[in-house]
Amino acid sequence: MDSKDKKETILKKLHSTTDEQLIEEVYDILYSNEEIKSIPVANFSEELQNKISRALDDYEGGRYITHGQMKQKLAQLYF
Repeated sequence: MDSKDKKETILKKLHSTTDEQLIEEVYDILYSNEEIKSIPVANFSEELQNKISRALDDYEGGRYITHGQMKQKLAQLYF
């Protein structure tokens, strides 16, 4: 299967899926740092800038869970 076929297969799967976790994970892979790095933080307090920096370090280090994963954890706890 060449790249074009893989792309078409992926797009078909994404278009037909109802798996929110899959969608969240693909989105995170494709847009992981683009939106985050475009947020201007220079006018924030030093404390908030430090918190943002730590959060970005955690994110880049893979120390996070997706929205879908959190929903699953909450569902297990409360339902």
